[in-house]
Amino acid sequence: MSSNLSLQSLQILTAILVSFFGAITSWQSYRASEIAQITSIQLESIEQENQRVQEFSKRIQDQLPNLTDPNPAKAKIALASLYSLAREDSDKSILFTVAIVSDNNSLRETMADLIMSDPRASGTFKDDVRAQLQKRLTAQSREALAQDQTDLANRNATEVKLLQNLTAERPKISGWLYLGKVPTGQNALAGDKTIKAATLPPIGTVVEADTSINLRNLSSRRGDIIGVISRNSKLKIQEIQRRRIDSRFEAVWAKVERY
Repeated sequence: MSSNLSLQSLQILTAILVSFFGAITSWQSYRASEIAQITSIQLESIEQENQRVQEFSKRIQDQLPNLTDPNPAKAKIALASLYSLAREDSDKSILFTVAIVSDNNSLRETMADLIMSDPRASGTFKDDVRAQLQKRLTAQSREALAQDQTDLANRNATEVKLLQNLTAERPKISGWLYLGKVPTGQNALAGDKTIKAATLPPIGTVVEADTSINLRNLSSRRGDIIGVISRNSKLKIQEIQRRRIDSRFEAVWAKVERY
């Protein structure tokens, strides 16, 4: 247990340091390139923001024993209290990074709930969260690439659910998703199908998702995940691509727009 806690502490500390030094680097780059054009008041404001980030990072470190406590209630309370003190998007982004790398699912679940229930969560902050989730889930998906052809969004339930909720908030989104496999030269979808249809739908048809499905930027599992489509979502088929799996089956991908 102690070794797991030590690893978790190290992961959280690493997240804090990466976030903190990222802010420092951005500030130093800005200062170097703009120093001749900014006033002393603007420079003082930048330095105050830098100090604020340091102070918030110190608060996270002070809560480290609670964040890594084996009692989930303590960890959740610590994270929620820090979130309530987060004044800026950058503070919330640091907390999200801490939760997501902690290897503690209760922290991840708490952070997801805090984000989705926060009426003040800005579009910029949610875009940052979405980008981090897309990157993580894409990496996880590629690790499992050789296992099978299916592309269901079920690898890390908490992260998938959060990205699914953030995807649902977007007014419009399109991309590629896996429909299932079919016998070579035929249109009947096999048991791994992801839509509520027995056969391949014609282009222009509106179909419903039968499960959570990764939405990608390419018609392949090598493509980046750009969202997660939730079950029962209506999708308009824009393009179909078939790819040979073996002598018996083809994998079918569709470019869709959430309808």
